[in-house]
Amino acid sequence: MRKWFEKAHGAIIWTIAIAFVAGIVVWSISSYVSSRKGSVKYNLEDSVAYLTKDGTALSEEYWIFPWEVEDSYSKALSYYQISDVDPVFEEPMLKTSILNDLIETKTILYYAQVNKISPTKDEINQELDKQVADIEKNEQLLNYIKQKYGSVENYKKTIEPEVVKYLTIAKVRDTIASVSDDEMKSYYSENREDLMNKYDQANVDFVSFSSQASANDFINEAMNTGFYQAATNMSLSVQNYDGFKRGIIDKKFEDSIFGSTNTIVGPIPLGSNFFVFNVKDVKTVDTFEKFTLSQGYQDVLNQLKSDKFRKAIDEFKKNENVSSEIIDPVYKTWNQVLTNSGTSLLNVYKKLNEMVLDESTRITVKLDAPVEIKAAFVTLVEKMQSATELTNDAVYKQILDDASKESKLVLESIYNDYPESFIAAKKMKTLYPKRTDVLYNYYTKLYLKIKPYVEYGMLQSVVNDFIDLYGGLNTLSEATDISLDWKAEVLYDLYEINKMLKDATTAEQYLEKLKEATPTYMDFEAAFNELEMMKNSTSTSN
Repeated sequence: MRKWFEKAHGAIIWTIAIAFVAGIVVWSISSYVSSRKGSVKYNLEDSVAYLTKDGTALSEEYWIFPWEVEDSYSKALSYYQISDVDPVFEEPMLKTSILNDLIETKTILYYAQVNKISPTKDEINQELDKQVADIEKNEQLLNYIKQKYGSVENYKKTIEPEVVKYLTIAKVRDTIASVSDDEMKSYYSENREDLMNKYDQANVDFVSFSSQASANDFINEAMNTGFYQAATNMSLSVQNYDGFKRGIIDKKFEDSIFGSTNTIVGPIPLGSNFFVFNVKDVKTVDTFEKFTLSQGYQDVLNQLKSDKFRKAIDEFKKNENVSSEIIDPVYKTWNQVLTNSGTSLLNVYKKLNEMVLDESTRITVKLDAPVEIKAAFVTLVEKMQSATELTNDAVYKQILDDASKESKLVLESIYNDYPESFIAAKKMKTLYPKRTDVLYNYYTKLYLKIKPYVEYGMLQSVVNDFIDLYGGLNTLSEATDISLDWKAEVLYDLYEINKMLKDATTAEQYLEKLKEATPTYMDFEAAFNELEMMKNSTSTSN
């Protein structure tokens, strides 16, 4: 989940644009928004955040309401196909990220208003017609639109405000983030070597040897009979590496590989072995013309556009004294945790400490502290513990030690109130690896998470978690301080896992233990018969 956050944060700025670019129909967004607006008048206090100019809130169109965050959050989960989000640790983090992107979107729209940037009527109509054309390709969707809105024309009127926003954002981006050919040439000239290291690649076949002498013997043979015939004559296995890049081997060999195709290069020392390469194909960016045809060109173009755009918006905010205010306490707290780093984390720590811990004792968690803010505190302390500006300075050692102790208290409070949080359970398991109740809760939840992968033959995708799970369940099955009900559940899980893995013999062993522990737990006769049939089937097929 954290990887998704890092990847998505900043990319969801184009929340509205995503729907159109990805070809996602936005009738749900439009109906969701329109159902709340109309003649209803909202107060600033109804929002979760808003833009300001010279310290004063801008008009309502630059406020962000709770349902906008919820709607964008739902769309983001759908777009990135995420179905499992921890409600205590992950959900507030992701929603705060989305809120920041919505703030950026509002800022872009305000930039457009100030600079009088807007799409033409023809551009709007063209985009609406494009949306309708896409809908008409899907008969089921077309019927739904007609049923919900009465006609396609009514639907067009409904989504027009969102289309205008999308086109406005795109127009702002095109206006302030254009990159000329001369700028690309200049960037290429200044970064040519780095670009070659990153984007040059070769398709090579190779053989390996334990000694240089053996590699030389192969090269002599290959010069006479060819690379592949020599490999056959010497009973060598030829392997392929499509995507070989610079920076792996010595430069003199590297230059030979990227210098031409149909070339035998070697022997190349790498580790304790010697390699001989046959270069099949080479793609380089050693000239600007070649660079323009590579993926690197588009990557650099997008990066330069993004840098220009970010700089222009930052300058606009500074020159116009435009800022934002997050008033929702949970989002505000998580925003401070996510956007601060280094020694600035100490100021955030001081504020959160006062929010979650009793001021008089500092060893008692406040009962009325929201769980999301307590989770933010735990996350903050983890961030502090990985900040080298703090960990490498002895001055902060006592603060980090105190923070670590406080974080444990807060985590236990979260776990006691919300044991259903998988992340809380996982953190507790790390802190208390011998607590049976914690282990049982954690491994029960872990099994629910990875069971579909085991059941449908995708174990390789979760192999590390599976190893942890299997070992943990076995430990619990042999624990002496576990309740009979819990032990029965653990033994059943082990039986079920092995049955899904088609290991009837091991499944039978756990079923015997389960029957011994709780004879009335299930229909054991039917279960044993099923396993016997599995064993007979396996025996027959062999």
